[in-house]
Amino acid sequence: MFSLPRTALTAALLSAALVAGLTAPSFADKKHDLEQQKKEANSRARDAQKDLDASTKQFADAAAALKEAEAKLGAAQTTLDQTRGKVVVAEAFDAEMQGKLEKSQSDLRSARKQLAKGEEQLVSSEKSVEEFAVQDYLEGDRGLRAVSGLLQGEDPAAYGEKVSLNGAVSDDQVATMQRLEASRVILKLKRQKVQKLRDKVKVQRAEAAANLVEKKQLEVAAEQQTAVVANLVTARQGAADTAATARAEDERLLQEFQAESNRLETELQKVVAEELRKERERAAREAARKAAGGGGQDDDPEPPATGDSGGTLSRPVSGPITSPYGMRVHPITGVYKLHDGMDFGVPCGTPVRAAATGTILQQYFNGAYGNRIILNNGVKRGVSVVTTYNHLSRFALKAGAKVQRGQVIGYSGTTGYSTGCHLHFMVLTNGSTVNPAGWL
Repeated sequence: MFSLPRTALTAALLSAALVAGLTAPSFADKKHDLEQQKKEANSRARDAQKDLDASTKQFADAAAALKEAEAKLGAAQTTLDQTRGKVVVAEAFDAEMQGKLEKSQSDLRSARKQLAKGEEQLVSSEKSVEEFAVQDYLEGDRGLRAVSGLLQGEDPAAYGEKVSLNGAVSDDQVATMQRLEASRVILKLKRQKVQKLRDKVKVQRAEAAANLVEKKQLEVAAEQQTAVVANLVTARQGAADTAATARAEDERLLQEFQAESNRLETELQKVVAEELRKERERAAREAARKAAGGGGQDDDPEPPATGDSGGTLSRPVSGPITSPYGMRVHPITGVYKLHDGMDFGVPCGTPVRAAATGTILQQYFNGAYGNRIILNNGVKRGVSVVTTYNHLSRFALKAGAKVQRGQVIGYSGTTGYSTGCHLHFMVLTNGSTVNPAGWL
């Protein structure tokens, strides 16, 4: 019977196994995971600046305080500007009122002088009329005296002169009386004018006084508001300095996080390559053994890369899922970003168990993840699987330790960026995070 050489048969069987692997459901799962990883990578790239802008609660609080301080400062400055504007208006009105008041007072003084002069003239006129009346009373009726003289034989010419003089005296008396009445009317008008000017001055003084009070109040308010603005400027500067310090710290933490992520990714890629190499060699040996007749056992004492017989992962703790894998608003930073694991709500100090058999690659403290364990679980479903356990209160073993599925490796806590006691559980396939729900 014709038969292929052993090496050719082995190669053929290995090729068939690879083709079968590509058409198996595990490849579809792998493709989905790769697409998901690509989306997550793009999402992380888009969120990189957001992470920098609000990566910690300290910076978020500082940024909010700065925004509030700027808003208060802006409002206070606007109020101060308005008050200062009112002070300027009050000062202008005060100057205008002082000018009007001075003119009104000058008019009042002039009116008072005219009133005093008119009163003197009235007194003089009244005195003249009074003297005239007395003299007229003492001398009797001038017309009767002229007639009496004519009857007594005086010269008719003298009689005519006396009659003419009597007429002139009467006209002068009438004119004097008219001037007296006119003086009284004018004096009354002057008194009314003085009274109006007095009232006007009184009103202007009251307006000027009220404006002066308002101006002083505005000046006091402006001084107080200036002090408030100065304090707010100081507060704003303090908030700006705090925000700048927090931002600088965030940048430092982000750089550290990126450096650590790059370092971890490099190391995981080495682990992935090694695990997949071992799996390919193991699969090739298994295929070759089956091709040789399927008898006997694998002479290689190395166990399968899966580390145990289970193809999936066990829950690391017994507790409710409080935050699933996926996009969410971070509870501390407030940034909408990928939650790269699954949170289990358990009290601090709860024993955390290995999700599958494996080796502890690293365990250390991280600013974001707190105390964390990185456990290599070998190859499952054709991919390298690494699980991480974060925010732990303490470790139970040391790095490099080999553990069995269900073995206690640490205890839950709230270290790092955490709002309370819980376990943040992550699954990485071929070095990239995936949804743990598909593996538990």
